[in-house]
Amino acid sequence: MKRNSKVRLLSIFFLVVILLCWKLYVVVFHVSDFMLPSPERVLKKFIEITVDGTLLVHSGFTALAIASGFLLGALLGFFAGVLLASSRSVERILMPYIFVLQSTPKVAFIPLLVIWFGLGFSSKLILIVLSVFFPVMLNTATAFKLVDASYYELMDILKANKTQMLFKVKLPLSMPLIFAGLKVGMVQGVIGAIVSEWVSGQAGLGYLLVFGSTQFSSDLLLATIFATTFLGLFFYGIIALVENRVLFWHQTKRIMIEA
Repeated sequence: MKRNSKVRLLSIFFLVVILLCWKLYVVVFHVSDFMLPSPERVLKKFIEITVDGTLLVHSGFTALAIASGFLLGALLGFFAGVLLASSRSVERILMPYIFVLQSTPKVAFIPLLVIWFGLGFSSKLILIVLSVFFPVMLNTATAFKLVDASYYELMDILKANKTQMLFKVKLPLSMPLIFAGLKVGMVQGVIGAIVSEWVSGQAGLGYLLVFGSTQFSSDLLLATIFATTFLGLFFYGIIALVENRVLFWHQTKRIMIEA
């Protein structure tokens, strides 16, 4: 507990140092607000767009897209990963195409998605689904294949059926890697949402960034960037919280609790 307290204090101290350096740089070098506004000016703008509802409205659009796309992409990725792990033939047939799609930057699909689905919610949702799908699928398939064969032998001795094998052995032992894939997928999903709103959004934090850029409003840009960061941390924190509850038995969690 003492060690955790020291780490938190050092983290807060590091943040304070960054803010002080930022403020000193602006004051000492007489940097204009156009180039880099002071921390208090950014905070003032953040409070202003929060009070007038602008930030809440655009954050709501982005959050809805991220949540919807993440849930759909995670489910599709999980079932696709299970399918790949369960059949060697399916894996050999599909993996070359999966690697090609995975190596293609998802941002490159945005113009095509806009042509196919328009500038609305659909194109953004599909990009988020694609961003989440591949990390979850690959981690799920890898996790299932890494399960020690001795567990299967034990379940065979106990006359376990396929359903029991899945829920008693494969899924519990695969959860650490699956959650790792979910975390990566969430980060990719947030990035996909913001980038798609840059290009084709009519609302959302990405759209607000573009608006701030066209207005040459650095304080609005920085306030929106911080809002984007907070939103990403919020969703990432939800996954981490669920992981801690589900994997309380895992050795990494026990080590953290003991520390």
